[in-house]
Amino acid sequence: MRELMSDYLCHIPCGEALPFLNPHAVSVSLPTLDDVIGYEEGDISVIGKMKSGYPRFFRNKQVQVLLDYVVERFEVAADLILLPITSLKAYGILSYLIQDKLDYIELDGNVFVLLNQNDSRIQQIKDYIRNAGLIISSRQAESTLCNLGLLEKPFEEDRVVSGHNAVVSVLSDAYKAKTENVVLTNSGANAFFAVCEGLVSSEKSKEKNVVVQLGWLYVDTMEVIQKRSQQSYLQLNVHDLQQLESWLQVNHTKVSVVVTEVVSNPKIQCVDIIALYSICKKYRVKLVLDATLITPFNASVLQYCDVAVESLSKFACGKGDVLMGVIFVAESSGISPEIFEIFVVPPHKNEADRIGFEIVDYEKRVLKSSENTKQLIEVLTQKKAIKKVWSVLENASAENYKKLNNSGVIPGLLTIELEEDIAPYYDQLQVAKGPSLGTEFTLVMPYVYLAHYELTKSEEGIKLLHEKGMNPNILRVSVGNERIEDIIRVFNSVFEE
Repeated sequence: MRELMSDYLCHIPCGEALPFLNPHAVSVSLPTLDDVIGYEEGDISVIGKMKSGYPRFFRNKQVQVLLDYVVERFEVAADLILLPITSLKAYGILSYLIQDKLDYIELDGNVFVLLNQNDSRIQQIKDYIRNAGLIISSRQAESTLCNLGLLEKPFEEDRVVSGHNAVVSVLSDAYKAKTENVVLTNSGANAFFAVCEGLVSSEKSKEKNVVVQLGWLYVDTMEVIQKRSQQSYLQLNVHDLQQLESWLQVNHTKVSVVVTEVVSNPKIQCVDIIALYSICKKYRVKLVLDATLITPFNASVLQYCDVAVESLSKFACGKGDVLMGVIFVAESSGISPEIFEIFVVPPHKNEADRIGFEIVDYEKRVLKSSENTKQLIEVLTQKKAIKKVWSVLENASAENYKKLNNSGVIPGLLTIELEEDIAPYYDQLQVAKGPSLGTEFTLVMPYVYLAHYELTKSEEGIKLLHEKGMNPNILRVSVGNERIEDIIRVFNSVFEE
């Protein structure tokens, strides 16, 4: 039976793959806040039910089967830990990051790093693998399992023959970039890591090693900045560019790059990137934009930065079943894409072939999601329990966004800030609930509990969140392509006027 988007507007049991019955799903149903907390705490009653999960925080089932096979075939000792990474190139990047060469097993192009279970670097190495996007994709593992005869055939799905070329073609047109300036990566995390590492490394000879972070960025983005730049500077207020310029006026000689999101996650704030780019050019600092949430069909951002990155696992994919990223280098930047190549892990062919099929409808999905989002915002702003609805239509963000796009098309995201505890509202919503965004089905995420859970466990952590302008009682809504009447009905059933 053909799956319908409306199939996701219901209660979905804990642990079900999102999308359903898909071994390559990158999200998972966590229908109650207790389920979310159980997942974060490693509770087996939750973890044991999970058929999928967000790839950088949950090992795909196909990868686990491959890992178990390697342990058995190579008789890996019980006191050793095996960490799977995607290739020998990924191994080279990891060796560069930890300044050491680890023992490993190679099988069908996959690499399995060997560590003694008492090695004090285990967590550090796991974090580097996650931050740099070095993990094996589900389709790469699936391909190896088929080659080994451990899997009869790959999951049946639509793909194109030359996905790499198809994806580059669509994205180069959308971003108005030369095809040679479009670099595909095996994940959004790898795209950002490669750009940050490449730019900072290229400027080290000039002692320009400070990275400026504008806004509260995604957790992995912040970790890469903090770990890989010798110094970093954080400005939370994305709208006060005068504050940023005053700081750059004094410190710009040490700064290699300014990094920000357009729009920001989870507050959906839009910085004035035209003004920001002008400031960066004035002080000869490179500007890197994460354009994942705005998409090229909402706004043409490459003309206002030196480099843009996008996680193709989100809106570009639409199904929530691909792990890929992309780097765009602006022709005006004077940057050669070659400076990133040493840090780029190319996507597996099957991932590219799958998204090559999906990306054809990228613009269509964005436009539909935009219309639904605008109507949902109108409804939610009238609800008593909702303190605020964050979107690009809000205050300063609205003016900045209009400079980029005055057509009325907006990103398909909003964030609800509640007056009280989110649990009863989140638990009752009859909709897909879990990590990730950009799916054609509506997907709700208790952002702080999944992105910054440790801070929610103490009064000090909650105080810090509030100081950073991050209320734990927020729900991020990735608005899907279902009938808007059906989406509104779901939210009306939980939130009173």
